[in-house]
Amino acid sequence: MGQRHVTHQAMRRTLLRTLGIALVYLVSSAHVGSPDTWFEGNAGPYHLTVQIQPAGVVPGVATVYVRATGDIPQTVTIQANKFDATGGAPPPEPAPPVTGDAGAFSGRLWIMTGGSNSVTVAASGPEGSGKVVVPVVIVAYSRLQLDKPVAAGLLAMGAFLFVGLLTIVGAAVREGSLAADESPTPQLKRRARSAMALATVIVVLLAAGGWRWWNIEDLNYQRSMYKPLASTASMKRTDAGDAIEVRIADSAWIKRRDTLWLSRHDANSWSPLVEDHGKIMHLFLIRDDMSAFAHLHPATSDSISFSSPMPSIPAGRYKVFADIVHESGFTHTLTSSIDIGSSSGLPTAMGNGDDSWFVGAPAGDSRTANLQSGATMEWVQSPIIAGKPASLRFIVRNADGSPAQLEPYMGMPAHAVVSRDDGSVFVHLHPMGTISMASQMAFAMRQPGDTVLGTLGKRLSAAEMSAMQHAPVTIGTVSFPYAFPKPGNYRLWVQVKLGGKVNSASFDAHVGAAP
Repeated sequence: MGQRHVTHQAMRRTLLRTLGIALVYLVSSAHVGSPDTWFEGNAGPYHLTVQIQPAGVVPGVATVYVRATGDIPQTVTIQANKFDATGGAPPPEPAPPVTGDAGAFSGRLWIMTGGSNSVTVAASGPEGSGKVVVPVVIVAYSRLQLDKPVAAGLLAMGAFLFVGLLTIVGAAVREGSLAADESPTPQLKRRARSAMALATVIVVLLAAGGWRWWNIEDLNYQRSMYKPLASTASMKRTDAGDAIEVRIADSAWIKRRDTLWLSRHDANSWSPLVEDHGKIMHLFLIRDDMSAFAHLHPATSDSISFSSPMPSIPAGRYKVFADIVHESGFTHTLTSSIDIGSSSGLPTAMGNGDDSWFVGAPAGDSRTANLQSGATMEWVQSPIIAGKPASLRFIVRNADGSPAQLEPYMGMPAHAVVSRDDGSVFVHLHPMGTISMASQMAFAMRQPGDTVLGTLGKRLSAAEMSAMQHAPVTIGTVSFPYAFPKPGNYRLWVQVKLGGKVNSASFDAHVGAAP
């Protein structure tokens, strides 16, 4: 019995230690330390920016903010739905206008189950109606603490009820059978004291049982909290030269086709990976001092090991972030680190096809960076406050000062990466927000008959390739909807394609605390 108790305590400590490590990279599944979901795009005739703030617990209440620019709708509704829901979606909830803020709407939604969810935002008004589906990954990544004043009040109330219960038991045994004018005998008093002692033992045992039950429930909840898939990154030698390999080491993924193993270990059954922006993985390397950055796209033959030629970046220790998307629309950001020795590759600050890297200092106080093609990129910046929508608007000009023609880069006018200097925040942005294009398509294209794994994925790949081929050219200006989650020093890398080549620029940002 003692051995089992020690083993249980050791397992508990190991679990809590593992959770602590996972929560260093605050966990919103996709991206790191940045739990909100952002989307910017059109819902019919209305241009909307949508921010979804998850509760961090499941079930929980998510807050949805909607801002319309240009034509303003009269009504906005929001509706939550699970990707693999077997029943109908709950009815839409109204998102009332925000008082004193024209074009802003806000509402709250109960999200009952974790995993790949979506929020459908519908807008209607004089210009017509439209709706848009915003994918959102809902996971439990926090554990609510009991407020100390509330705990003190509950403890005081419990003590009052306990004393009251003992008083009632003692009075009932001592005086319950007496007439109004009779006094209790010594024997009745002894019985009353015995009854009160027995009631105390019963209440203590009930409290101990409740405490044990609460701890078990709490431990089960902690086990269910989201933890990123375990992964490793390493350098390897190939016939073609140095390469970087990212490997998913998580048993739940490696054993994903073994239903018996999954059932025995109470593990998730993951759906296959699908391409996002035409790539099965988006891999980012950020040097610890943030002086070097790479955006790569490894290939894989088994969806476990992913390999990419090593870019020409300086030696050092790098944080590794890898974005992957499941057929269900669920997104992951794998996290690890790697020590890179000297490597050979293409010239620094350029790239190979869609792979690209940047080495050097960020733009100075002028907020204008010189791009590799001779163009310039200016960040139209205003003061940035944590938790408030940030102005991430960039103007790209040719060498002669004219607006540059931005070619689609993997189907997007631009890509951006935001990282806090301590690595606690990482996010991969597009002008459409933080969402995955493949995730949004998964919700839009899923049909009731898509019960065989891989069926939807094939259609997603074809549709995404078509969307990328027909992506429009953007002239001059790109922007990204986002709010920095906490104060501190950040670095941004913004990437555009000019003349068939990816150009990268780097900017520093100091994010102030909210008043």
